[in-house]
Amino acid sequence: MTSIKTKLSVGLSVLLFFLFAVTALLLIKEKRTELSRDIYINARSFSELTTPKIADLYSSLLAEKSFVIFNREMKDIFAKNEDVSDIRLYAFGGEVLYDSAQERDRQYQGDARTVSDPDLVARIKASLPSMLLESGRTVYLKKNEDGTYTAMNQNEKEVEPIKDNDVIINIVHPIGAKFAPLFDVSYENLRARVFRMTERIVLLLIFGVLLGLGFSVYFSKRITEPIDQLTAGALILAKGDFTAHVEVKTQDEIGFLSETFNKMAGELEVSTKAMVDRERIARELELAARIQKQILPKNLPDIPDLDIATALHPAAEIGGDCYDFLEADDGSHIFYISDVTGHGVPSGLVVSIASALIYSYANSPTLTEILSHANKVLKQKTSQNMFMTLLMARYNKGTLSYVSAGHPEMLHYHAADKKVVAEKSGGIALGMVSDISPMLVEVPVAFGAGDVVALYSDGIPEAVSEKGEQYGMPRLKR
Repeated sequence: MTSIKTKLSVGLSVLLFFLFAVTALLLIKEKRTELSRDIYINARSFSELTTPKIADLYSSLLAEKSFVIFNREMKDIFAKNEDVSDIRLYAFGGEVLYDSAQERDRQYQGDARTVSDPDLVARIKASLPSMLLESGRTVYLKKNEDGTYTAMNQNEKEVEPIKDNDVIINIVHPIGAKFAPLFDVSYENLRARVFRMTERIVLLLIFGVLLGLGFSVYFSKRITEPIDQLTAGALILAKGDFTAHVEVKTQDEIGFLSETFNKMAGELEVSTKAMVDRERIARELELAARIQKQILPKNLPDIPDLDIATALHPAAEIGGDCYDFLEADDGSHIFYISDVTGHGVPSGLVVSIASALIYSYANSPTLTEILSHANKVLKQKTSQNMFMTLLMARYNKGTLSYVSAGHPEMLHYHAADKKVVAEKSGGIALGMVSDISPMLVEVPVAFGAGDVVALYSDGIPEAVSEKGEQYGMPRLKR
């Protein structure tokens, strides 16, 4: 036990095993308590929310012998909580009106079923919902005004509250001194999830211990010899002598570290200067991003009869999306959204140029003229592979019209029939050809009270989730 190799091997293995084992036990206990708590809360909320519906379904369907429709509705209720295994419905006097375990496919046709358990009868006739715990204790729940619950006994005296790790057998939720559904709670999902978690943790424990043992045995031999040389070189470098050099001839990580050390000593001054340059570029990019944000309207216009909301989240420090609101001399209001190809500084420059051009031409008689004038300048002043799609609209005393320059179609919610339609798109992006006026058409829109129009860039429907799924137009329309 005197060699560093043996000490590292044994010590690291014991330490890893202890840490992994303690962590595993704590995680399993915490996860089990968390899942048990979730089951309690979900089952309590589920019973509270579904009790009125179950009672209504019985009165309107099952009592009228419409079992097929009733059974279908009950299946939908079961699907909302996988931790509820069975549901029984009791009359206030203790008669069993429905039992999901016995009536999965057809309605019960036998003799009247009654409850013989006096404790269950008392719970059915109580004014408060109650929970039967695995310990045999029955707890009644009184809901307070602030939404919290107080644990009570049958006489509505406050008792010890339900703990996070208590196991619930069933819940009885009386309603209106007429019905009382009983919800059987299952912990099979909890046990399965805890078992799977335990398996993974055990495998990780074994893997970690073996990996730590192998690491300590192999690298302890290769670290001790060259470490002194690296220490001596570091002391020289710490004094400001960038000529420090170490000779380590091994071909492993320590050898690579020594080569890196030697390069670092020779290039430290250059690296320091490069770091300063990077910080300067980062500050300039941050400044450019702030300048681009200043292009956006600082305040939304106050237009009678209109509610306006905007948002912009660029994909990089400097993005290619932009929007603005302009007021023409004739009192009309112009608003537009644009999207330049790509991201970064080039796109930001095009956005700035286009914003200034549109502002300068805002008093042109038509929207098509505004975009035609702006396009001529953009075509001459920007790169051939930089284009900008744009959708511009004009609102003037209750009338709305728009023109599209290759931009995604505007969504229009019609309040009258509560439908969302995509207004016709078209046109061509600015900067592609010198004259785009023949391809631009200003389209009037029937814009009534309660209607909503949404202008957006392709960043919304083409947004991708962690699973690689696009958000898509159907969701945006909903």
